[in-house]
Amino acid sequence: MALAVAALSACHMAGDAPVVPLPPELAAIQCPADHAEHASAMFGNARLTFVCIDKKMAGTPSLLRCDPDSRPQLCEDTGTWIFYRSADGVVHSGVSADPTAPGGATAPSQLVVNFHPGPPRVPTFNAVESEWYILIPRGQDLLPTGFTFVKGTQCDRLATVLGSGNCNIEATTPSLYWHIQVAVNHKQGTLIDPNEYRTELAFWLKYVGLLVVDPGK
Repeated sequence: MALAVAALSACHMAGDAPVVPLPPELAAIQCPADHAEHASAMFGNARLTFVCIDKKMAGTPSLLRCDPDSRPQLCEDTGTWIFYRSADGVVHSGVSADPTAPGGATAPSQLVVNFHPGPPRVPTFNAVESEWYILIPRGQDLLPTGFTFVKGTQCDRLATVLGSGNCNIEATTPSLYWHIQVAVNHKQGTLIDPNEYRTELAFWLKYVGLLVVDPGK
């Protein structure tokens, strides 16, 4: 118990960035009823904004860095964001597995973002063209200001058995390493136009830019 309390206290001492008004694009994201708050917290030297979190996290945003199930409680500069866009163009937080829900199986696209203090020990993907993958040229031009391209932009040629084609980019900001995945949803086996990928990448990377302020040291 003492170790858990000490770890939790260390998280609080890490410092919370003040909550700031959300830009209109982020304020318009649809949240689950019990996760309708937002907060900013520091990860490394980066201020990251989390939308659609519960009141406890919003009241103590340093907890966003902590694993509530670990004993002693671990607090790290890692995390994930997930959003999807419904057929009517509304952005929602999280993943909808219900095909009758807004978006559901007909959601045009979704965004999954993972961030870490440094690059993964095992590569998440190899940025090469093949029978199964294409490389979208100049994907780095779509990255938000402050992000430095590492590798990508590798995308599935065809929609997979999961009913989507995925595009992967890895990038850095001064404090963090980012793996960004944008998925476009189509029936399995559908050939996906690279221009559709570029459109969805441009749409979603704008949101990533709004969520991150990382001036470095």
